[in-house]
Amino acid sequence: MTSRIVVFGATGYTGRLVAERLAAQGARPVLAGRDERRLGELAERLGGLETVKADAMRRNSVFAAVEPGDVLISTVGPFAKWGDAAVRAAIAATGATYIDSTGEPVFIRRVFEEMGGPAERAGVTLMPAMGFDFVPGALAGALALREAGPSAVRVDVGYFSLGMGADGASAGTRESMVGATLNDNHAFREGAVRTVRPAERVRTFPVKGKERSAISVGGAEHYTLPPLHPTLLEVNVYLGWFGPLAKPLQAGALAGTVALKLPGMRSVLQAAGERLVSLAGAPEAGTTPGTLSWVPAIAYDAAGEPLAEVHVTGTDAYDFTASFIAWAARRAAGGNRPHAVGAVGPVEAFGLEALEQGCAAAGLRSVSADAAAA
Repeated sequence: MTSRIVVFGATGYTGRLVAERLAAQGARPVLAGRDERRLGELAERLGGLETVKADAMRRNSVFAAVEPGDVLISTVGPFAKWGDAAVRAAIAATGATYIDSTGEPVFIRRVFEEMGGPAERAGVTLMPAMGFDFVPGALAGALALREAGPSAVRVDVGYFSLGMGADGASAGTRESMVGATLNDNHAFREGAVRTVRPAERVRTFPVKGKERSAISVGGAEHYTLPPLHPTLLEVNVYLGWFGPLAKPLQAGALAGTVALKLPGMRSVLQAAGERLVSLAGAPEAGTTPGTLSWVPAIAYDAAGEPLAEVHVTGTDAYDFTASFIAWAARRAAGGNRPHAVGAVGPVEAFGLEALEQGCAAAGLRSVSADAAAA
């Protein structure tokens, strides 16, 4: 490694998985977090790694943990609440690279629209949403658009985790989803990112021989795919974890939008929701065997006719997230710095061929549309 890798939030669920992947691959990341005892225990278990205390509530401690040229991985969520400190610390560190595991629409939009400019001026690369949300869709979408050619003006991406039970999401993921359902989403429509209500649309995708329902969400692909395809006018991202609950969830999101107009209701609902999910169980590392990730992308022409369909599938969402972030961090730290500065997606950062290789190394492979329908 020619640069340090700092894992902020190393003792959390995703952070621990990332640190373990890095250590297993021979890297020696610096473990950062607010609990010195837990940091020390993890550092000792992974071979005597360096640790540093950093707390998102005390921004100076996060700034002090990041040095010029570092690769900073942030897994501290909910990102809409706690994520700013790490991004700003990276921007302040000359030549740094920032990677995070967020899947939160509000935070993704903030990074691309508010922090991308300062990062570009500072020569810093920001890569938000570099886990299962939303790297596989960037890969599948880019491949579908490349196959479709210049006639493609729209691409739809769906995310499915087959075999994941109701308790399959970590506590951090659940807490993040509370905020995502209470805030406006975004989509790429008519050539621009626009604000839309949560779960605005429901559609189905062919996945393993079934038409499976999914609800629309604000993703990173709305920002990362248009720069790759000049004729693109519309990007839609859908989350298919909910199956037959998609329509009821859409109705509930609409009702919630109306309720949120009442003074103070958003903060009340968010506090109640976060309290509720904190009481639920969360998976331990490696306890989701049999879960299969499946991400289709379909490109369309101006008449709404499908031009190309690409499916990528593989390991469970948390395993992919940890493995891919470790791959991206080691690549950036080892001299293969991202190709662009500012807020960018994985294709802009690494190129499509390298992204395919990184996703394959993290357990994701392409399958044909015929295989998806079988």
